[in-house]
Amino acid sequence: MRISAKDLGWLAESDFCPRDFWIERHAKALPFQMGFPGIFSSIDAYTKDIVERYFERNRRLPGWLGVIGDVKRILRIKASEFKTSRGDATLTGIPDLMFQRPDDSFTIVDYKTAKYTGNQDSLMPIYEVQLNGYAYIAEALGYAPVKDLYLVYFEPPYREVYEQISEKNTDHEGFSMPFRPKIHMIRKDMKEVERLLDEAERIYKEERPPAGKASCKECERLKAVIDISNA
Repeated sequence: MRISAKDLGWLAESDFCPRDFWIERHAKALPFQMGFPGIFSSIDAYTKDIVERYFERNRRLPGWLGVIGDVKRILRIKASEFKTSRGDATLTGIPDLMFQRPDDSFTIVDYKTAKYTGNQDSLMPIYEVQLNGYAYIAEALGYAPVKDLYLVYFEPPYREVYEQISEKNTDHEGFSMPFRPKIHMIRKDMKEVERLLDEAERIYKEERPPAGKASCKECERLKAVIDISNA
């Protein structure tokens, strides 16, 4: 079984449904699932490029990432190589930024284009597992120790400054949208990654779909599709 660090994070959600997970892993794609908007991937790629080029010129991170600390080098690892296994489960995925510090420890950073709400973010349990999953892979590949994990939120502007932005950032070719970064440190917890990998593998290996979680919306949608097809 292959599972990305982000998908592993879904097991940490309070409303995680093992039946939905089993079906998704075996069916691969369901008729009601939606794809991820490509614009966010474009924004992530642009941000990565900006940070790497800045570091190449100045041998340090941009000022808005300065609180993270000093950098010895930025690592460029192929996504196809950034993986590790535990039992019959293969954990995959690659962080947006991974660098080595002067003391030869490593730091992992992942970008989120969203407003920062701290620990109130409903997706925070997923993000915590996601970054720890990246750390788990990194240390298995010899990039150890991973000392720090950070989420960097890029907040779009608030409505109250739209007029100011319109005046400053609009010209005859179009307009630009500024983003304000907010940095959130994630606690390292490798044991949780191992626990969730074991749980994911256990569910995946069941011969039939396990019982679903009460009021699971995905299970309700699937039942509706089956009911329609059998009508």
